Amino acid sequence: MGGRKRKQKSHEKKQATPRNKNKGPMWTVQGDKVVRSRRSCPKCGPAVFMAEHYDRSHCGSCGYTLFKRQQASTVAEDRMQARRRKE
Repeated sequence: MGGRKRKQKSHEKKQATPRNKNKGPMWTVQGDKVVRSRRSCPKCGPAVFMAEHYDRSHCGSCGYTLFKRQQASTVAEDRMQARRRKE
């Protein structure tokens, strides 16, 4: 059963925008030694670095997250603001 032949699409594919691969230096050289500038994941081992966020360190491989502690004064201020909102 012969059907009609489909037309081939003639438009070109769009190029994907290039991703930023510059993630900052993961190592620094001090004298003769190479020093890691980021923390390694305790679950995955020394081969996997953790991402540094403003309030946490996160492993992209296994999902392990380490939260940074806030200062006591900022925690107390947040609680006071929450109490004021309730009133």
